[in-house]
Amino acid sequence: MSQIYYVSDYHFFHELALKRSRSEYFNNVNEMNEEIIKKHNNKVKVDDHVYILGDIIVCEEQDLEEKLKITVGRLNGHLHLILGNHDYKFRNNHVFLDYFETVEESKLIRDHNKWVQLCHYPILLWYRKNKGSYHVFGHMHDDSFTKEFHIIKKEKNLFNACVEINNFEPCTIEELISNNDRFYKKTLS
Repeated sequence: MSQIYYVSDYHFFHELALKRSRSEYFNNVNEMNEEIIKKHNNKVKVDDHVYILGDIIVCEEQDLEEKLKITVGRLNGHLHLILGNHDYKFRNNHVFLDYFETVEESKLIRDHNKWVQLCHYPILLWYRKNKGSYHVFGHMHDDSFTKEFHIIKKEKNLFNACVEINNFEPCTIEELISNNDRFYKKTLS
């Protein structure tokens, strides 16, 4: 039986992401890329569905084809991309789009009979929020202690899929819930 996973902000080849919030984990972007691919493939099987909530790769258009091949092209599973701020410049590039089964700005899915609203950015009102549905987002890395962060951490059923919060790997909805709970408790102390 296939599994559904969520992840956000792989930021393949992004030197600034490495410098800002990943330098304690990786020595350089090649090491970061390889470790993320390894963690992804150790968990995700070929029939699983992975919802990538944006910012999968950061590079120039002339390097895109080669860099996609050595990163995204090696990822297991059926890949579904929710566009993030770093993805928009490639949204009409067929080479980029061909790596994903679906590419959308946001999406509403069912996971274990629960509605799950997917968007790269956190939103405060989503479909059936008052009925216990979930919202999974990215964009806010573990260093994002903004005023929005302080609002979001008080919300119920709102889960950050960013790799820094989730051990640099895709997560099931149950793992997201647990990881987010642990992260917010740690930041409150």
